[in-house]
Amino acid sequence: MTDGVSLEIAKRRHILEEDGFIVASMAGPGSSRSDFVLPSMDFNSELARKIADNAFGKIRDYPDESSLMADIEKLSRRIEIEINQVIDEFKPDFILLHNIFSHGRHIASASAFRAVLLRHTIPTLATHHDFYWERSQYRHPSCPSVRAFLELNIPPEIPGVKHACINSLAASALKERTGIEAMVFPDTLDFDAAEWSIDPWNTRLPEDTGFSSKDIIVLQATRIVRRKGIELIIPVLKYLNSPENLKKLRGQKLYNGKILSEESRFFYLIAGYTEKDAEDYHKSLEHLLAEERIPHQFIGHRIAAERSESGGERTYSLFDVYPHADIVSYPSMYEGWGNQFLEAVFARKPVMLFEYPVFKSDIRDRGYSVISMEDRAEPDRENDLFRLPEGKAEDISSKVITTLLSSETTGLLQENFRIGKEHNSYEALESLLAEGMALS
Repeated sequence: MTDGVSLEIAKRRHILEEDGFIVASMAGPGSSRSDFVLPSMDFNSELARKIADNAFGKIRDYPDESSLMADIEKLSRRIEIEINQVIDEFKPDFILLHNIFSHGRHIASASAFRAVLLRHTIPTLATHHDFYWERSQYRHPSCPSVRAFLELNIPPEIPGVKHACINSLAASALKERTGIEAMVFPDTLDFDAAEWSIDPWNTRLPEDTGFSSKDIIVLQATRIVRRKGIELIIPVLKYLNSPENLKKLRGQKLYNGKILSEESRFFYLIAGYTEKDAEDYHKSLEHLLAEERIPHQFIGHRIAAERSESGGERTYSLFDVYPHADIVSYPSMYEGWGNQFLEAVFARKPVMLFEYPVFKSDIRDRGYSVISMEDRAEPDRENDLFRLPEGKAEDISSKVITTLLSSETTGLLQENFRIGKEHNSYEALESLLAEGMALS
């Protein structure tokens, strides 16, 4: 998986194994490469989806709240049995939990883990990536029983369980709502890894996925979900691809040495996968891109956590895509922190970025150079999407062209890399884990 939570779990596993720990992972069947798969933790099972649909907003599929709570208890007991089986087999000395005690999509998991931890008293660090109250679809419990359930379980106060959030805003909200103190674990990246580059494997990516290396590649590396604000980039691309701008760029050399030709245009390469709940959003984006005649390609079906080949068709990692990009778009209106922002920093690519709340609270003051889209977007009632304020797309497109052509850009990108290495490296994560696990 290439979502932010899965990426952060993989980083922690890597660091702990490097430090000599024996690590095993357990997850629902939707997660790849887990050592222990818990069938009842499937987010997309019929019962889990029914519970999520009825625990928030309104009760639609149950005669009353007691029937809903009975299903939650039934599913929670199943999960508890499966967790206990894993604990009996693996006998962990410490547990790291991610999003179990925070998200609204599978609340039965929270009560199951609470029961297990109360029984076994295993030291635990629970990291909260997404609180249910941060998501509009989970913000309003459907009944008093669900509200009481959430207050008890999400998150619970259990002796021996420490808490961590991924940004300061979430940590402050948690303390205000519950009194629980939490550490802050920002997203991190291995800044000592080899630079991502074009090699014999990914040199075929343009041919395999339908774009030209002659184009100016604008990479959207996030998943496709509404809060990523992908539609905000489309009017910017429209301006960038105007005949006037393309004529101005013809024969010019970009910051990375690419020479533009008469065939060059701004091409939107969308590399993330579409979540099941966002299929209508994907269709809306397709329609808008076609309507505005933006050259683009959705390639999420060819991207995975690791490279592979089957039947002569290659699957690429997300890190195979970055070397082909000339600029990264990051128009998210909400992020818990920002994995793809860090990836762009590591890859030394300019970033066109909407200033989402956590960027402003936890990241901006570090001194990163970005192409700011500022922080205002307006609902477009015609298509249930968002749009930039009048005139803003043209302003942003002008900044993009200036950045791509500037001789100063390479130096600014190198400084971004230095800032990222200082504050968001594996060394920083290792230090936080030592504190959270009381290993130092």
